[in-house]
Amino acid sequence: MARYTYPAVFEQEPEGGFSIYFPDIDGCYTQAEDIDEGIRNANDALCFMLYEMEKSVMPIPNATPINDLIPRSDSMVKLISCDTSLYKKYFENKRQRYCVSYEDVYVRNRNYTHAVN
Repeated sequence: MARYTYPAVFEQEPEGGFSIYFPDIDGCYTQAEDIDEGIRNANDALCFMLYEMEKSVMPIPNATPINDLIPRSDSMVKLISCDTSLYKKYFENKRQRYCVSYEDVYVRNRNYTHAVN
């Protein structure tokens, strides 16, 4: 687990908002209504993808230098940093929630009671 910085391309959408992608990370996309939300969403998408790549022992691609990217006129490039060790801590300490109905509990308890008696 490590710290990474990758360029993200923010493309203005005709309807408003932004589509965001990382040219160096296949399948790493997100969207947002504004730049601030886009930076947060891009950070989350990047951390998730790199965390999964590390977990799967996949090679992590090198980041393209920001000056080598030429965005369209309605786009901009921003550097996004993330720390996969913090992402790992978050996911490993996250509690699991389960949805259990009253019927599930009642039937299990009733079957357990009959099995014991």
